[in-house]
Amino acid sequence: MTPSIPDKLDKLLLHLSLTISIVVVFGLPAVSAFIAYSDLSKELTFKARIKANAQKEMITTLPQTWMFAENRMQGILAREPVLLENEFVQIFDDQGNELTSAGEPIKGRFIQRSYPLYDLYRIVGKVVVSTSLSHVIHNTLVSSVLGLFMGSLVLLVLWFLPVKKLRRLSTELSEEKQQAEVTLQSIHDGVLRTDKKGSLVYLNPAAEKLIGRSFYELNRKAISEILTLIDEQTNSEVESALYKAINTKRSASCQGRCSLISHDNRTIAVEEQAVPLLDNSGKLIGGVLCLSDVTIFRKRLKQQSWQASHDSLTGLINRREFEERVAKAIERAQVEKRSGLLCFMDLDGFKIVNDTCGHNAGDELLIQLSRIISAQVRTSDSVARLGGDEFGLLLDGCDEERGRIIANSILSAVKNFHFFYNGKSNTVGISIGMTSVTSRSRKAKDVMSEADSACYWAKESGRHRLCIFQDNKAELTARRNEVSWVERIKSALEEDRFSLYYQTFQTLSDRTGPRQHLEILLRLVSESGELIPPGRFFPAAERYNLMPQIDQWVINKVFSEFHNIRADHGDSGLMVNINLSGASINCLELCDFIKAKITQYNIDTTSICFEITETVAVRNLRAATDFINECKQIGIQFAIDDFGTGANFFSYLKNIPVDYLKIDGSFVKNIEQDEVDRAMTETINRIGHLLGKITIAEFAENQPIIDILNEIGVDFAQGFGVCKPMPLIKT
Repeated sequence: MTPSIPDKLDKLLLHLSLTISIVVVFGLPAVSAFIAYSDLSKELTFKARIKANAQKEMITTLPQTWMFAENRMQGILAREPVLLENEFVQIFDDQGNELTSAGEPIKGRFIQRSYPLYDLYRIVGKVVVSTSLSHVIHNTLVSSVLGLFMGSLVLLVLWFLPVKKLRRLSTELSEEKQQAEVTLQSIHDGVLRTDKKGSLVYLNPAAEKLIGRSFYELNRKAISEILTLIDEQTNSEVESALYKAINTKRSASCQGRCSLISHDNRTIAVEEQAVPLLDNSGKLIGGVLCLSDVTIFRKRLKQQSWQASHDSLTGLINRREFEERVAKAIERAQVEKRSGLLCFMDLDGFKIVNDTCGHNAGDELLIQLSRIISAQVRTSDSVARLGGDEFGLLLDGCDEERGRIIANSILSAVKNFHFFYNGKSNTVGISIGMTSVTSRSRKAKDVMSEADSACYWAKESGRHRLCIFQDNKAELTARRNEVSWVERIKSALEEDRFSLYYQTFQTLSDRTGPRQHLEILLRLVSESGELIPPGRFFPAAERYNLMPQIDQWVINKVFSEFHNIRADHGDSGLMVNINLSGASINCLELCDFIKAKITQYNIDTTSICFEITETVAVRNLRAATDFINECKQIGIQFAIDDFGTGANFFSYLKNIPVDYLKIDGSFVKNIEQDEVDRAMTETINRIGHLLGKITIAEFAENQPIIDILNEIGVDFAQGFGVCKPMPLIKT
């Protein structure tokens, strides 16, 4: 069993106490004896020198016979200093023969000291003084007894007095050490401690698990042999931060890019924190390295970073990341003179699939189309989902010729793609707007706006085609005109400078009853009083999202004058048709606005019919259906305007709960001369009646057309041949 630190400290303290006590026991008599012996030796030497100097005058006077003058030598020896009891003085010649002596010879142990006798500068003999060591021995014995007593006292003082405090301190130190060891054993971070050369001296279990080896196997090995660290981005080996901490005597770390290759070939994302170990004088004694396993954290961080820059549905980059890449492409174009292309792509017919087949089908369609688009571009290009059914494409370092080839391959791939869902095949198109990214480009939003405009013109030109942005004067003029119309529309709304007109329908069928119908028409009154038709300002209003405000103005105006309108036409069964735009259909607040106005003006809802165009209905099928159903719950009726212009108009007609079909005027106006237009009109009318809809033919410009419509069986005729637009409100 390994002794504890307190036991080790007790043993050390005992040995120290015994050592000091022994030193005291033997040191005190030894020192006392040495001092006594030394003092006695000095005293005897001093006496021998005095006695020798006293004989010097006689020797000088009798250089040849002094050794025979014993009485005289005795007399000199009797002078000061007087001999003490136990002292014995002898005079010898240069041959070592004793000439005379004084005192009693010493018995037992003694000490003697001599001093030479000089005849001028020649030694002719010596004086020897001896004395007994009994006094020194006696003092030594007394010192020994005293030393034994003092040694015992020292042992008691050192052993018993501080031991309690020292034991308490050692216990506290032991507990702290134990707590530190338990803490190191328990924490999930790997902790390694080295000496000043970087050789391992400690390893906790977490570090053993990370490294894949035990401390027994790695003890005293260099950290460079134990840890294999690599840079995640370059995959090159890097040095541990511990060496930097040891070399600089400062804390060091490696965060964000470091991975550990364990001995069992696991790759673990880690962060290093290293600190040097210094003693009280600041001298380096080692280092500590903490390894944190951040694999899960770094994985989540990468996932969050990916989610922040990618579309979760398609896996393509999102608008934010795309705009950043466009901005960098502009920088490269300005610095490296390397141009590129930017494409804005909008799907044609996506909303039909999304509304008829459901959002899950729409999501799956977007996923498949994103793969088809990505397959047509280069690996260096960036494809993004910008939102909804809009995509972006950045062709970096690509000229217009190559860009056209890529865009046309996308058009071809999308055209040939058939989307199958629940046993049904659906097709979509894609309109692409392209613009250049050059050194003249300024901001990403400006370049994207150019591509967006080109995409808009691609749609306006017939959809599913490529349109290259041309910054020409005609387009700039059109844009400036649109912007000027925005201010004029806003001003007209604020100043109430819109005027309402109406056009009545002619009843052609008995199945509709005697109810009179009229459609509300809108004109803008300029500041000079000119009446401006909607065809001039509606494009700008639609582009800049002003249609909801215009529609609400019309609804409020018609409802506020509804009772006067019905009184003027003298028919309690009057039906008033009001046109709504696609932007209003998608406006969540419109239903609440309509209900509020109905309550405010006490409107008979069975006398109101909202008209939406076929294009609006198809593009916003789900929103249009929800809006129609909600309004029909309060009695409002609906009509599909310009019906028959869409490619698939019959496929969704039965899913839209409308009451009226307004046959598009393009079929009606040439019905006298064109048999195909007549056949189309007859077909739409027949299918409408089969579905229980009331039919209305637009562009009935003359009586012959009205007669043909009557012959076909259309329910109502509308046009200049019936009624020209007239002011709705009499002033």
